[in-house]
Amino acid sequence: MKHALPTFALAFAIGCGGNSGAPSPPAAAGGTYSSAHFTFQYTTLDAGNIAATAAAVEREYARILADLRAETMPPVTVTFYLDHGALEAATRATAGIVPAWTAGLVTSQSHIHLMSPNLPAWGSYERMLSHLVHEFAHCVSLRRNPRIGNNPRWLWESVAIYESGQSVDLRSVDYMRALTPPPFETLNGFDNTRVYDVGYSIAEFVVARWGGAAIAELVTTNGDTSAVLGLSLAEFQRDWFAFARERYSL
Repeated sequence: MKHALPTFALAFAIGCGGNSGAPSPPAAAGGTYSSAHFTFQYTTLDAGNIAATAAAVEREYARILADLRAETMPPVTVTFYLDHGALEAATRATAGIVPAWTAGLVTSQSHIHLMSPNLPAWGSYERMLSHLVHEFAHCVSLRRNPRIGNNPRWLWESVAIYESGQSVDLRSVDYMRALTPPPFETLNGFDNTRVYDVGYSIAEFVVARWGGAAIAELVTTNGDTSAVLGLSLAEFQRDWFAFARERYSL
């Protein structure tokens, strides 16, 4: 991601990681499907299980709103793509350049863009459903605070990773086993993917020590740990790492 892009263009540019793998087939329109809170613009590949896909994110809807203290949400449009180039073209005006490894992103609190959950090149269907929930958590974060998109990125991603249950066993992460955690400043870089390793544990730490309401307050204050938690960011990172070492037996 080029940091020279305007701030707004960067705000929603990276939603969740993926693996582009083999080239995607050309995009093909499938149809439209509406559930209680979502409208899906799906591809031909999604027609057979679009109702199950909608049900999966609907099941998480009330919980995520409650966790992030968002009373209401506008209807959310979800657009699926078979071709990553098509996703990039559709979101370029808002998001700028979308990295090839990005499976999805949000362009507002009411629009999710995601590679088709049924494309094998991007992982299992279940994994892609977790990415859909991840992106919806971004939408709810924006509802709570329209200025939170990647500001700071360590919090933006940690909240979505936690809300979508994308946990990582930190014993499987080389640099965490070596007891060299990434400085939070580096997690804010758009070319740094380590937040996807450690983000769950960051939010997990907040909830374990201060309770779930603290996550919503951090979103509201753009990650002001001093105001919300009584710790400077350096102190917060220190205590998070101590928590991670104990929690994951590092």
